[in-house]
Amino acid sequence: MTASNVLDWIVALLVCWASLTAIFEPSRGASQCEVPIATSGALQSLPAIPTQAEFEEMIRDMKLHD
Repeated sequence: MTASNVLDWIVALLVCWASLTAIFEPSRGASQCEVPIATSGALQSLPAIPTQAEFEEMIRDMKLHD
């Protein structure tokens, strides 16, 4: 093994370790910046239900793309 090959392996291992640490370590400052999540059903907004005209437009667009 050449010196540059060993250096490449060391760098690759450090990058992998840093990536895994970032993925599995809980973020430290998140608790200070988090927005409270509404748990009440009344506070949650319902998804918008498309109208009949919007359904027809979507179907027309799908037919045009086929």
